[in-house]
Amino acid sequence: MAYINNEDKMLHAVLMNERLMKFGNYELNEIGSIYQALDSENHVINAVAQIIKRTGEGASSNELWKEINEYLKRNV
Repeated sequence: MAYINNEDKMLHAVLMNERLMKFGNYELNEIGSIYQALDSENHVINAVAQIIKRTGEGASSNELWKEINEYLKRNV
């Protein structure tokens, strides 16, 4: 896959971790672009994408924690 931007590179670098793949129960072919990951029904892929995207937008650690915590409470 050709990387479109740094967010895609980061997404793949994180999600290609074998232990995370096993925990999240996903395959390499399920990892697309950052925008596809934000729409993913897989909670691990989606949460990682949200963290990367919001960090790039300048979100603080506290904002990230609250947003991801709420996302996981609603969806897991």
